[in-house]
Amino acid sequence: MHHEWQSSDYGRHEGPEVVRKDGSTVIDCNVCGFKHVVPLPSKAELMRFYKEEFYQVGKPDYLSLNKEDQAWRAIEYKDRFQAVAGFLPDDLPRSVLDIGCGPGDFLEVGRKLGWDCLGVEPSPDAAAFTRSRGVEVVNAMFDKQLAATLDKVSFIHMSEVLEHIPDPKDLLELAFDLLLPGGLLCLSVPNDFNPLQRAFCSETGAEKWWVVPSHHLNYFDFDSLEGLLQRVGLTVKERGTNFPMELFLLMGQDYTTDGVLGRNLHNKRKHLDEMLAKHEPEARVNLYKSLAGVGFGRLAIVFAQKS
Repeated sequence: MHHEWQSSDYGRHEGPEVVRKDGSTVIDCNVCGFKHVVPLPSKAELMRFYKEEFYQVGKPDYLSLNKEDQAWRAIEYKDRFQAVAGFLPDDLPRSVLDIGCGPGDFLEVGRKLGWDCLGVEPSPDAAAFTRSRGVEVVNAMFDKQLAATLDKVSFIHMSEVLEHIPDPKDLLELAFDLLLPGGLLCLSVPNDFNPLQRAFCSETGAEKWWVVPSHHLNYFDFDSLEGLLQRVGLTVKERGTNFPMELFLLMGQDYTTDGVLGRNLHNKRKHLDEMLAKHEPEARVNLYKSLAGVGFGRLAIVFAQKS
């Protein structure tokens, strides 16, 4: 079924219907080049949600559980800094802006690596957590007004941000303007409607559990994410990913409705990453690059450069 929707905030959107859930419709939008929810929430609704509810209601245990995962996350975040350093011209400063920095894990890694770090985070709780770690953070939504007050940087990072934003292209255009020539943008989003998810749903008839319209407005894969970056004028340099959690589903471990099992399996993938990072770090990086090349991995991570 073809679906059309239009609003004064976001213009016209149209494309085939992919799935309906919780009163919303996900379409494969011909205008945007990626799947997203319609109708989209107003900007005022979105600001209220991320300031008042995202961590407090939607993820009440996130900041406390985050401490258990900091060392593991640091492995992946170091990979991202190393990838950027490999593409960054020598004459550019090592300055990073993390948009939607959450509890500040990425910036903490960057600071230890000698980068000049700044975060932007709309949640007061997460911003306070970041600030308590000695990392500079602006507690606000990243928008045109805020962007006008910020200095240009050589590296902009957004980890699990674009899926929550009703106008990703506008956000990326603001980020593009803040990048120095030769600078890098790293985007990380859930890799959704991926082959492993599709296989599990086809085999079992399970509903598309990753579709959560109240939190995730947009649904990307590697190709649609790279297409969006190219449309804002960036050159894609590299793909990456992390462990494809959906492999557990195809092994008979259905964590989608069992939070305890999900946490146990999460700890198993953490152990894998930690062992490889300790003993075979290059093999680990190459493994995830290879998986990204065929569209596997829980996250789609893409690095792109400004000319």
